[in-house]
Amino acid sequence: MAQAVKTAISVPGEKFRKAELLRKKTGESRSALYTKALDALFSSLAVRELEEKYAAGYRAHPEDIGDINAVFKASLPVVGRDKW
Repeated sequence: MAQAVKTAISVPGEKFRKAELLRKKTGESRSALYTKALDALFSSLAVRELEEKYAAGYRAHPEDIGDINAVFKASLPVVGRDKW
């Protein structure tokens, strides 16, 4: 397990009160709640970074009409069997 580091932070009063209500509702420690919040932030940033890489790749190599037509034609046999 990673070594814990103790720190002091300043949180706006209303956010702190909401965090305390959530913490009490879930029964988690303050450390666990803030660790989960950081994990969610890190995850969100990682997703955003992947999305930006995808968009940059697409801008560098966009689909052309031939690619789109090929996917459309390949999907017809499968889509045609479904009852809409």
